[in-house]
Amino acid sequence: MAANTRGARARLPVSVSEEDLDSAAPTRLDIARPPWASSPVGVVSFYLPDDQALSGRDPETLDCDRDWQVFGTGVYVWVLQTFVRLRSAGAPVRLTRTAPASGTVLTHSDYVERLLAEAPSAADLTIVSARADRPPQIYADFEVVQNQSSVHDVQVFIPSWLQPGLIARRRSRGTRVENIGYMGARKQLHADLAGDQWIDALAGRGLGWEMRTVAFAGNDRRYSEHRWNDYSAIDLVVALRPAATWDAASKPAAKLTNAWSAGVPAILSPELPYRELRRSSLDYLEARNGAEAIAAIDRLRSDPALYTAMVENGFERARDFHSGRLAALWAEALWRTIPARTASAGYRLAARYRGYRAHGRRLRRALYGWTGGVNRRRRQLYPAAAAGDSPLNRRS
Repeated sequence: MAANTRGARARLPVSVSEEDLDSAAPTRLDIARPPWASSPVGVVSFYLPDDQALSGRDPETLDCDRDWQVFGTGVYVWVLQTFVRLRSAGAPVRLTRTAPASGTVLTHSDYVERLLAEAPSAADLTIVSARADRPPQIYADFEVVQNQSSVHDVQVFIPSWLQPGLIARRRSRGTRVENIGYMGARKQLHADLAGDQWIDALAGRGLGWEMRTVAFAGNDRRYSEHRWNDYSAIDLVVALRPAATWDAASKPAAKLTNAWSAGVPAILSPELPYRELRRSSLDYLEARNGAEAIAAIDRLRSDPALYTAMVENGFERARDFHSGRLAALWAEALWRTIPARTASAGYRLAARYRGYRAHGRRLRRALYGWTGGVNRRRRQLYPAAAAGDSPLNRRS
């Protein structure tokens, strides 16, 4: 697949209308001069060895908002969507199913070992891993992480993309609160929100509970039936995770940023990713259990001014996450930050050592297949993540 070097200028939608989904719009980089114009890095490769969910479609014809159904799993969100948006912005990028011989290559954490096993010369690669909600990828040179608290040494923080094709709540709904929505993995829902008592409490107030979940069956699948992009008739988002996950740095803040972009107030559990972004009480309401969530709903129902203020605040906060700004962060990381750090003698020595280890890894792959020792160790330490329990890892 050929590299792209075209420039692009277009509007910067944070969310789209239902009509907008039928037309493609290029991503405009939210910086004056693109970093690749003066970078020693040429074309950046995006390694996506499995693409059955595309059903033979040329990925270079995709538009993220028009073709939002494609971007349903973490692999497609972090690798394919980033490729499509950077290509649309004019960046020199290429998508490849096979390991490149040299240069900077971005892939999902799940594919790093496979990349190393297939690479002709692992020492000639600069491997950037999109961690998503996986454990640290020890074989990557650099990691892109979705929360600031995950940055320690070789990590670069870039927030997760907004939901592609996101349809905002209809303004004509005003401040009414009738439909409560949850978009996410069923197993990530707090027990208080999963039973009949919760549904009865909402029904007693004349409220509907729309729980949009899906059964995951792997990374290379298309999940479009969940309608996670459509907030047109959702009046509140309520998303409480089990308490044991509140301090986890691996989860994204996407439920919050998507709600901001959609113009829908959110009631969320006290989680680290959300608190990292919080600037004021208008950003979201916090609840620790079902009773507190009901109290927050009642508060918004009885205070239209608060509802309106949260909506307007959300639209303003969402500007920091529109595609042009996130594409600029990706460009800065791939063509400036990472090349500057790879210029050291220590890095080059580590790359040579990695090349020697890759020879052994290829031998192991020939004998046992590409899944190897570090994956076994990761499965022991992080059984849920390593098993891919949450392939929709930017939103679950």
